[in-house]
Amino acid sequence: MYARLQTTASRPETDDPDKMIRMLTEMISAHPGYAGLVLLESDDQAGTLLTLWHTREDAELASERSRAAAGRPRPVELLTDDVYEVEEQVSGPATGPAGHALVAYFDGPMSPERAALARRRGRDRISPALRQVPGLIRTWVLWHPDAVKMAIVHLTTSPGAIQDVVTAVTSVPIGEDEDAALLTGPDRVGRHRVLAFAD
Repeated sequence: MYARLQTTASRPETDDPDKMIRMLTEMISAHPGYAGLVLLESDDQAGTLLTLWHTREDAELASERSRAAAGRPRPVELLTDDVYEVEEQVSGPATGPAGHALVAYFDGPMSPERAALARRRGRDRISPALRQVPGLIRTWVLWHPDAVKMAIVHLTTSPGAIQDVVTAVTSVPIGEDEDAALLTGPDRVGRHRVLAFAD
């Protein structure tokens, strides 16, 4: 599984945002290899789009296919656009509706030691803790092997559940075999409203 994570500084200007979201979701979900979508917006109207794909080729071709289907250029400029491997997908106890999301970025290039520890700690210790958070719907752990960086997207039912996710992650104790100096946490974190979620 692969993920394409794109960010924008603003949302497209439109008189009918709900219609725009429906059209975007329908268009992307019709592309070959589609496996899911999460559309997010922050308080300053900056946007984040996470799309999930069965193959890297489909992830890389998604924007080109969207332009062809829409018949016009992209309505807003991208700030970032990265294709990641989906290293892990954690399902929480909540079934929705999806309301809020937290996106944590570990900017690269991470040192081999930091990357290995972050990935091992996430898989073996943090993921089991996340599965117990009542308001968590889904967490995607995204790994970019070329840039040696990570992004983690937590999808929850409420702002309170976002804080529960943060508490669960930060409450996991440091193991005797873990170097605390390498556990510096994410470089950037964004909190968002969920505009659309489909899988």
